[in-house]
Amino acid sequence: MIRPALVLLLLAPAARAASTPDAKAKRTLASAIRLYHKLDLSEAAARFDEAIESVPGWKTAAGFRATCRWTLGDVAGAGEDAKLAAKLKPVDAASYAARGKARLILKDFEGAQADFLAAAEADPRSIEGPLGGGSVLAAMGKPRDALVPLNTAVKRDPGSAAALLMRGSVKERVRDFRGAVDDYASIIELNPKFPWARYYRGKVLRELKDYRGADADFSAFLEGNEDHEDAHYLRSNVRFLLGDYRGAIADLTKVIAVNPRKGLAYSNRGQTRALTGDKAGAVADLRKALELDPQRRDKIQAAIAAIEADAAPAPEPEPEPELAPPSRASETAAPRRARDDGRDAPSFGDDGPAVSIEKSGKDIAPKRVKAPTLDLEDELPAKPEKAEPGPGRRGRKEPPTERHNGEEESLFIDK
Repeated sequence: MIRPALVLLLLAPAARAASTPDAKAKRTLASAIRLYHKLDLSEAAARFDEAIESVPGWKTAAGFRATCRWTLGDVAGAGEDAKLAAKLKPVDAASYAARGKARLILKDFEGAQADFLAAAEADPRSIEGPLGGGSVLAAMGKPRDALVPLNTAVKRDPGSAAALLMRGSVKERVRDFRGAVDDYASIIELNPKFPWARYYRGKVLRELKDYRGADADFSAFLEGNEDHEDAHYLRSNVRFLLGDYRGAIADLTKVIAVNPRKGLAYSNRGQTRALTGDKAGAVADLRKALELDPQRRDKIQAAIAAIEADAAPAPEPEPEPELAPPSRASETAAPRRARDDGRDAPSFGDDGPAVSIEKSGKDIAPKRVKAPTLDLEDELPAKPEKAEPGPGRRGRKEPPTERHNGEEESLFIDK
């Protein structure tokens, strides 16, 4: 009879061997990392799963998978992998990079930066050191500093769409919009199946006032993401600016279908409807916006009053009283009095109401809007309502939430 202790002793070497990555497992992990850098995210996730299933508890693989899960928005999964990989005792560039990725997710920025520097020293040719170092600096709120290592990462591997995506996002933050457009365009060339590059490029083209280009990119993105609220919201904005009011209304209607509590969508749709002559629909939308966004009460009520006043029939003019012929002095004085009291002010026509538009952060007097004139140089809100890049509420098939998400000021009624 074999004693239980002896059985455990005999099985121990086999267990240790099973937990050691063999050549096949290492090839699987390397393949998964390459797929991640190409932003083939679903396939990369499947390969990471395969690698860790073959070697349970593989901390280096867990560190890299944590990054993929983070990118896909799998918060819980990324956290689990990061906690495991943080226990690593690195021996080479790959394991230092894996622990650095884990520490970055766990917001141990100092430890992550030390690991990425060690990875770069261990393998000066690897992209992981500078890419990770740039990601840490960006997470710490130092985007200009982050560009230095990110430029190095892209130089080492121009085919890394993941590095281009990170650098493009950082360029946006420092308002290098043309540089960001170039990075997103490179991603589209490397991986045309990654739709989010078009979404991000559309947002930057909008900043550059290339509204037709932005419309095309948002439309391409929406072909496979038809329920994406922010993309419809942003496309409604550029379509308004292009004078496509009915297209803007259609997008805002979709936004409302996805998020019936979005007051900005109602206020924008209401004022756009007014420009198409649908004054009843415009007022109904603005009253709904007033219900959802009472903090904008004054501006919304002013917009409603302007539309209702423009829709009201003009009063019949009263007959002029019989007067004696005016003297020469009164002939010159009468017109001046009329201009002073506004009685000879021009009236608006029938092609749309007089509305107040927010332009460059300042209110301008109500006037007719015949063509898009909104100035988009306004800064984005300092605190977007949704998460920054990284884990979010999105599922595995989606990348990190966007850097600014379209929750901007209304086209007409500011916050």
